[in-house]
Amino acid sequence: MKRLSRFLAEHHWVAWLLFVLLSVPPGLGLSGYSLLDSRDAAWSTTGDRETLGEAQSRFPSKVAGIPALLVIEADDFFQPERVSALWKTVGQIEQLENVYGVMWMGSVPQVTLFGQRPLLPGLDADAAEIASAKELVSTHPLISGHLLSEDGRTLLVGVYTWNEDSMQKVTAIAHEHLEPRGMTVRLTGPMALWRAHKRTLDAEHNRVLYTAMGLIIGLALIIFRGLPAILITCSGPLVGVVWTLGWLAFVGEDLNELTKILVPVMAMIIGFTDGVHIVVHVRQERVAGRSQREAAATAMEQVGLACLLTSLTTAIGFASLLIADATIIQSFGRSSAIAVLVTFVAVVLVVPLLSGSRLGKNIHKGYERDLVGTNIQRLGGLVDGVVRHSRVVAIVGVLVTVVLAVGASTLQPDNRLAHRIPHNCEESQAMEHCDRVFGGIHFLRVLISWKEETPREDVWNVILETERELNSEKLLGRSLSVRHWLSVIPGTEGPQKLALTSLLPDEFRNEFWNSDERQAQVVTRMQDLGMTVYNPVLDRLDARFRKIEERHPGLKLQITGEAIVENKVVQRVVRELFHSLALAAVIIFLVITVTFRSLRIGLLSTIPNVFPLAATASLRAFFFGTSLDISSACAFAICLGIAVDDTIHFLIRFMHEREAGYEPPEAIHRTFVTVGSALVMTTVVMVSGFGSVMTSSLPTHFLFATMALTTIAAALVGDLILLPALLVQFPGRRSGSA
Repeated sequence: MKRLSRFLAEHHWVAWLLFVLLSVPPGLGLSGYSLLDSRDAAWSTTGDRETLGEAQSRFPSKVAGIPALLVIEADDFFQPERVSALWKTVGQIEQLENVYGVMWMGSVPQVTLFGQRPLLPGLDADAAEIASAKELVSTHPLISGHLLSEDGRTLLVGVYTWNEDSMQKVTAIAHEHLEPRGMTVRLTGPMALWRAHKRTLDAEHNRVLYTAMGLIIGLALIIFRGLPAILITCSGPLVGVVWTLGWLAFVGEDLNELTKILVPVMAMIIGFTDGVHIVVHVRQERVAGRSQREAAATAMEQVGLACLLTSLTTAIGFASLLIADATIIQSFGRSSAIAVLVTFVAVVLVVPLLSGSRLGKNIHKGYERDLVGTNIQRLGGLVDGVVRHSRVVAIVGVLVTVVLAVGASTLQPDNRLAHRIPHNCEESQAMEHCDRVFGGIHFLRVLISWKEETPREDVWNVILETERELNSEKLLGRSLSVRHWLSVIPGTEGPQKLALTSLLPDEFRNEFWNSDERQAQVVTRMQDLGMTVYNPVLDRLDARFRKIEERHPGLKLQITGEAIVENKVVQRVVRELFHSLALAAVIIFLVITVTFRSLRIGLLSTIPNVFPLAATASLRAFFFGTSLDISSACAFAICLGIAVDDTIHFLIRFMHEREAGYEPPEAIHRTFVTVGSALVMTTVVMVSGFGSVMTSSLPTHFLFATMALTTIAAALVGDLILLPALLVQFPGRRSGSA
């Protein structure tokens, strides 16, 4: 690092040529050229889908799994003008391109032994006909509690479309015909919620990025009190962000929902922290009387290795995500690792170059008014107190870390749609309304299979018992099965009605009954509460279903559903993330141990690095609940890199002071005065930068940012209080070998 710094300082033209050459690939990427094809990134992983796939293939969805839901509210739907408006709305929606069907109370026919007829009167029905139909519709077992709320004030219209343009047209048609008739309309459903997430992500990408830029530049102005220092410090990170975006495009790395906002902000913040360390040392050298180029070279000699190590360890933390199975996690880890390394190169190249140019001639101006640097001496008493009571501080710190780690262990992988969309958007509010009124928009499916010799009575009784068990759980909605369809056919209830399934409309019978495969399906609704809430429910149901199987040999019951399978995916991905994190921690420990040629230093660095991670996880569980989504789990990779960065800067300076002959207490004090100001500056900058992500209305980004902020603050405490205490208690030798 010393030889490279000296060479570039003495041969500026080589540095500028290198800058130009390194700018070519990202320039090509930003202009639209890609060296590789874009990779498809998705949350899904293989496996855990067989049962659900079987259910979806053998029971084509007509009720469960509707992509878009119109949630319509009114005091009374059964008025001639409102019924007419509903029929017109549905009729126009069915004519739209890419709409494959509509499911609502008007779709449910009245089934008799002699055929079928409409249950709800048509466009020209008068008040008497509608009043007569109201009682039938409101008490119909397939409508009440499923398509029409029990109080009759909320109506669901399911639309089968996966096309965004068609969904917009659906909403426009509904508003046009229904709102003038006193009916309010909102849209929700899996596809609508995904569209809301994408819409918010696209709208907030640039806003969050520019907010972060503004905050960082504003902080630089406050910290450095000099325009040249500000421009030079910010130049490296800005080049790093541009290079990062260009390189990602050049190598075919798409910006997915995780990387689109987080990676540019993260690159800017990490680059700015390296820039701060370099500029602080350049200013100190300039004040000491060194020339511009000599000051830049000396600064790089002193902090260049630390910046390199912090970038490598942070990149390792992200690269560890490549062992995950989910491609979107791999993409996030790969993009983040590229961003960290590219930004490091940009900063260590651009900042020294500009420091030695005409722009850096007065870089030290305003140094005497540096708020952090001039006030860090006042905090010297704090570190001296830590040194005096190092044993107590070390013991308390270790105990607190252990307690926080226990609290962190309560976090459980979970998946909620509400975490992916703004709480105040129409789609989210409509989903919450459906949770309260209908029991949710998710569906739990129970597959019932039997052998050929199984009596019809056993099949009927098992369906009945399954419904009973589902209805006994308060967190589940009303169950729905072929038995409910058969109940609308006149006749005595009982197993003999299974012979009448051929009278049912094909599209509805096929959702609940498949005689060829000897399978039936019972469905019920689930709220968007997360699987940490529903797992006990599923465990109870599974135990009861095993008892049903014991009472009815030859029949088998299986629980599945989209939300259940997605939760299994989340659990699997989060486990992979923590395996990746463990691997990264081991590699970082080895890097630190080898770099300092000391097992003792490697072990001592572990505690202040674990402390912020444990604090972040424990506080997350305390304030936001124990559920842990995938994006928040990804935050731990960033948290580890951030925690290690401060530790490395402190250790390198401490070892330098020890080699200069100072005893541990004095070495700690000198390290605190010289490096502490930069650590405080970078902490303030990172808090502000990640704080800009908290302005996002996406809950996943908000939770991600809060975890990063907690880690940054805790890392500063760990490195300025806990680490000094440990170094005093275990000082090692004064020689270059620690």
